[in-house]
Amino acid sequence: MKALVLNQDQSLTFTTVEQPKISEQDVLVKVHASALNHRELWIQRGLYPGMKLPCILGADGSGIVVEVGKGVDASWLDKSVIVYPGLDWGSQEQAPSRQFRVLGMPDPGTMAEYISVPKDCLVVKPEYLSFAEAAAIPVASLTAWRALVRHGGISAKSKVLITGIGGGVSQAGLAIALAYGAQVYVTSSSQQKIDKAVELGAKAGVNYKDEDWNLQLRSLTKGIDIVLDSSPAPSLDGYLKFMNYGGRIVAYGSTGSPKTTISISKFFLRHIQFIGTAMGSPREFADLLAFYDKYKIRPIIDSEYSLDQATDAMQALSTGKQVGKIVLSHT
Repeated sequence: MKALVLNQDQSLTFTTVEQPKISEQDVLVKVHASALNHRELWIQRGLYPGMKLPCILGADGSGIVVEVGKGVDASWLDKSVIVYPGLDWGSQEQAPSRQFRVLGMPDPGTMAEYISVPKDCLVVKPEYLSFAEAAAIPVASLTAWRALVRHGGISAKSKVLITGIGGGVSQAGLAIALAYGAQVYVTSSSQQKIDKAVELGAKAGVNYKDEDWNLQLRSLTKGIDIVLDSSPAPSLDGYLKFMNYGGRIVAYGSTGSPKTTISISKFFLRHIQFIGTAMGSPREFADLLAFYDKYKIRPIIDSEYSLDQATDAMQALSTGKQVGKIVLSHT
């Protein structure tokens, strides 16, 4: 089969590899679409822990079950599915086990014609979604869902700030928060991305490169309850300008600054929480898809490439100009 492989020298090749074999509790999925995440860029640059190369990249995928193991219910055959993008989350919902890992390194990923996964990784694809839309959901939407629902405690009364609007998690967060009925505000260095978010339903946005961006937010919002944060500022003290008492800052990335400082006394006196999160459990994935199905939420797709154009898609992702997800079509 054909697959996008990251080689030991960090080079990417679209090449022929052996088709995976399945065990008793596994299924073989013919992948119809996969989607890119910044995780693939970090892996390619050698910035991801536990590097084991060569490896087929990709965590997001959707397709059709074409083979099941002896221990798997045969009714899964021919079903259209979305693949849960992780393995060995464990029994606790609060945090994953130490054995948890995301597909696409070290385990083979979705950017291939076929993938073998445990049966517990399957969720039936909602009928209203195309395979491309379905593939755009897993990592980004699950990260946003866990951040807003479990950690953020979002409700219709919430005022939510989404930083760095444009990427997959931030776009998913916008859709989820709007479906909850929350008021949403955004930041970006691109006025075009801010305007797009407002077009989709956000109340307003500010340019985070403005020196007084936090004061602008305070004036616009009169107080933020939840921050969905991809890029925490070097000093979180500036967030106190617009955070409500009891507010939650939920960080899922460090694209802005890998280190940040906090004036502890100011934070605990205002009962503000700073929470780290990544991905989510299989149960949360099922809850997410049920929520998407209920509100018929469609992820935003920036662009589509064919599987054999995967290296071009990776280059496009590296520019950071996309709004929404970059998807690979395998058929």
